[in-house]
Amino acid sequence: MEQNSIPVSKQVKAYIERKPYILEAIEQGIVNYSALSREICRDLKLKNTDAVKVALIRNAEKNRTRKKKTQEKAIEILKKASFSIKNKIAALHHSTFVDVKAIAYSKTPSGYMFFLDESIARNTNFKKIDYNLAILHIKSPREIEYTPGAIAFILSSLASEGINVSHVMGCREDTFVVLKEHDAPLAFRILAQKLRL
Repeated sequence: MEQNSIPVSKQVKAYIERKPYILEAIEQGIVNYSALSREICRDLKLKNTDAVKVALIRNAEKNRTRKKKTQEKAIEILKKASFSIKNKIAALHHSTFVDVKAIAYSKTPSGYMFFLDESIARNTNFKKIDYNLAILHIKSPREIEYTPGAIAFILSSLASEGINVSHVMGCREDTFVVLKEHDAPLAFRILAQKLRL
């Protein structure tokens, strides 16, 4: 224990949880624990670098085990999901609810986001419409509601290949991922390979 009476292990845990990039590096096993423990000691004004290093290593083992189980469960659920892509989608942002034939919509603090066929969007008088989008619809088993990490797996898989997701909407077993139309085929291929669909 150090002079402030909070156990070193708890201080180290709190420290790395505030810095997700460190947590990710630890989980990937690409950290120099000695160098990191010296940095933590400097930042937290701790003296015992060996105690900090031990706390880091123990924390890393727990996090790796937990993350692996969580990811395996998420992948298991997503392997049971069905994926489909709808192209020629437009996004309409409006401050109030409007009566349009939408594929999906969501309410945000600044209004509503409606996703509709481009042909329908072109026949409206609204000005704030984005075109050339696609919707990746993921129809999952109901267990996805209770499975942490499933959507994170999808988003990180796409981000790692440089695909930007502009909107994500989910309701129970339906998840809608909105992206640029030209990215849709690659997004589908990436997820199919990662999940071996």
